[in-house]
Amino acid sequence: MSGIETKGTVPEPKRGRRVAARDATVRCFFLDMIINEMTGDSSECARALAKFKLKDSKSLNPYATYPLKSYVEFFEEAARALQRPHLGLELGQNFRLWEIGPVYPLLATAPTLREALGVFSRFQASWQSHTTCNVERRFEETRYGYVIDDMDIWPRVQDAENAIGGLCTLTRQLLSERWSPVEICFEHDITGREEPLERFFRCPVRGNEDSNSILLRDAELDRPMHAWVNSNAAARAIVEMHLFDLLRPPEDTFQPIHERLSQLIDQRLGRESVDLEALARKLGVAPRTLRRQLGTFGTSFSKVLNRERRKKAKMLLGTGTIKLSQLAAHLGYANQSAFSRAFREWTGEPPITALRRARRTGATSDNEETDADEQDK
Repeated sequence: MSGIETKGTVPEPKRGRRVAARDATVRCFFLDMIINEMTGDSSECARALAKFKLKDSKSLNPYATYPLKSYVEFFEEAARALQRPHLGLELGQNFRLWEIGPVYPLLATAPTLREALGVFSRFQASWQSHTTCNVERRFEETRYGYVIDDMDIWPRVQDAENAIGGLCTLTRQLLSERWSPVEICFEHDITGREEPLERFFRCPVRGNEDSNSILLRDAELDRPMHAWVNSNAAARAIVEMHLFDLLRPPEDTFQPIHERLSQLIDQRLGRESVDLEALARKLGVAPRTLRRQLGTFGTSFSKVLNRERRKKAKMLLGTGTIKLSQLAAHLGYANQSAFSRAFREWTGEPPITALRRARRTGATSDNEETDADEQDK
């Protein structure tokens, strides 16, 4: 379960250098949640635990860190070993507020659901690093999104469904068990998974989206919660300050400007503007200064942008499910033709060739492939 970051009232978590997947971490109490399910004499479970050098018991220190990439891979492996393809959703459904430890009192005494989600936003970086969470306010609705920054960490179906499922469960515990969101979105393909997802969330569920997200009504976010005990606001602030001191993540080391730019582009592709002026402001430098500093590293804004676009295009085409028009828009191209020209320059082949190859590798049936090709035209 991971937190939510609000814009405006809550400062954006401090981002570090563009890191390899091995540098991203998660707290061990999230890992313990999976290990608890792998009890008994199952040889498959034993092999999965051995593969990741884990024991079938809880961590001695639940606040110790574990590599995020290994955690996500172990989650997928555990679902296969247990023969529970919806393991992440099941664990999210069973999530209880007190499982997040000392942060629980802050949630239980929050006056509104929006404030409770604000608590999550402020502790996100302490629980799981290198993860982008955002909030998008619309007319009478708010969308909370969650996505791991590093696209090398893939597939991540179990983690995504666990995170959004746990957030839905948390909301039901704070509001009502009968509560349902407006809409749920996942970045992965949900073909064949629709029925259990829609049964649990009790709302429309979509796949192949830009990020994992949950859409809530503002009236429910701002309504006083029935369990609020009118706690002392000053006391809550002191408790939160102490918890931050205990759970504060290590300071990030300095990173070169081109690595910081790569990280920002990776986080924003398909979600926010990736033009030079906007990113220069985000980095705290003038556009001309950014160009000059990139030149000292033998690169440029367009080179960094195209490298991130190529990386994401390769990953999304590899799913075999995305439409080329959808991918072009996601990567910020004016149209599908512009994306196709760029992809051919990168790889020497049109993107439809890579997409068809991914479908064949995924053993897609001839009928499904024909139907999908027709959609791409």
